[in-house]
Amino acid sequence: MCAERHPLCEPALEDVAYLSRSANRVRLLRALTDGPVSRRRLMESTGVSRTTLGRILNELTDRGWVERETDGRYVATTTGEHVVRAFLPTVEALETVRSLGEAVQWLPPSVDAVGLAAFRDATVHRPVANEPLSFARELVDRIESATRFRTLTYLAPPMHSFAVVMHERIRDGGLESEFVFAGGLVEHLAGDPERRRRWHESVAFGTVVYRYDGHIPCNLFLFDRTVLIPNTDPDKGPTGGFLESDDDDVYGWATDLIERYRDAAERVPAETFA
Repeated sequence: MCAERHPLCEPALEDVAYLSRSANRVRLLRALTDGPVSRRRLMESTGVSRTTLGRILNELTDRGWVERETDGRYVATTTGEHVVRAFLPTVEALETVRSLGEAVQWLPPSVDAVGLAAFRDATVHRPVANEPLSFARELVDRIESATRFRTLTYLAPPMHSFAVVMHERIRDGGLESEFVFAGGLVEHLAGDPERRRRWHESVAFGTVVYRYDGHIPCNLFLFDRTVLIPNTDPDKGPTGGFLESDDDDVYGWATDLIERYRDAAERVPAETFA
């Protein structure tokens, strides 16, 4: 048993190292969690050679992660199943770190609720050289075809054309929209006569605006079921880049996050922009 004063248990790290040194070990143990399998079927499904297969099965059995049944088939023990469930998310998360590169910094800490691996297939849109408004143009393109738009943000609409197109779509009844703004942003928008007019009309036509009097740690844009997360921090790379994901788990996480801040916010009436 690990000493309490050591936060990292050496035997546990040895188990991690044992699995991580061989993809075949992980592949076989994962396959055996699906139920009893013969050696022949394991060879066919995993592509592991006969000699390597026999050696790894013996190793996994000695560790108590696999057992051989009376009919000669192999299956993961309950311990082995726990090992797989604990190990695979770590591998998937590290795969995500590699695939996203520096863009992994653009994700807010709250992604822990969904797990980093959910962003494994996210698309990284890096800023276009000498085009500081490339992200804003992306928003315009998406708002033109979306039927529902939701955002959690401390940013004012980044481009005049985006604000105009969004307002037109709201006014024409083609866009359902909801905004959760950080404190002070509502007053900023209401302080400009042209913006104030558009927002007053938008709210009158059904747009829902909330004021959250506190810190909002990130910016999320949801176009229907597509999640966009922009980088707005120059310390994390050139601004204007963003992550895009259509993953259901990412969408669920983003929706929950927006709703959590919305539930703690105050709804803004149209008169605020009068």
